[in-house]
Amino acid sequence: MRLEGKICYLQDFTKENLYDPKYFKWLQDLETVKMLYRLEYLMPFQFEEVERYVLKLFESKNDCFFAVYLKENDEFVGTLKIGHIDWRAGIGDLGMMIGEKKYWSKGIGTDGMKTALIYAFDVLGLRKITAGLPSLLIASQKILPKLGFKLEGVLRKQLFMFGEYCDHLIYGVFKDEFKEAIQRLK
Repeated sequence: MRLEGKICYLQDFTKENLYDPKYFKWLQDLETVKMLYRLEYLMPFQFEEVERYVLKLFESKNDCFFAVYLKENDEFVGTLKIGHIDWRAGIGDLGMMIGEKKYWSKGIGTDGMKTALIYAFDVLGLRKITAGLPSLLIASQKILPKLGFKLEGVLRKQLFMFGEYCDHLIYGVFKDEFKEAIQRLK
């Protein structure tokens, strides 16, 4: 499946992406993964651990895992997941990683998330999407409200990063809030 955005597109994450050496390289890069707050990526780990995790995602009925590509050159630049889907409640969680640092702050995060939200609401039929992030991740704190997300909660001094505790911010967006926000973006 291919989901078209303006500057990027999302395609099902495949074994080709899994075995692309740059994917594992991104996961080993401290600067790239530190804001994901995946503590296991901050410690030495083997490719086999990542492989097991991704193969499990392939089988999951509650996770959609995508590779992010630039439209201009079809370069694989990151990943996006709509995960932990609770079909009964109609809720999923959104997370994204741009692994290619040269494309940071180029609008790919906003475009990729917007594309994923359209899919989540219009195709999957979810009613709400959540996203959590460390308070130190300033860029995402700017992206999420642009897409209609509202700050729903703050877990104060919940996360330990860079030798200090920081807040874990919890955001959420409903379909109508998202649709209203993207009308303003046009």
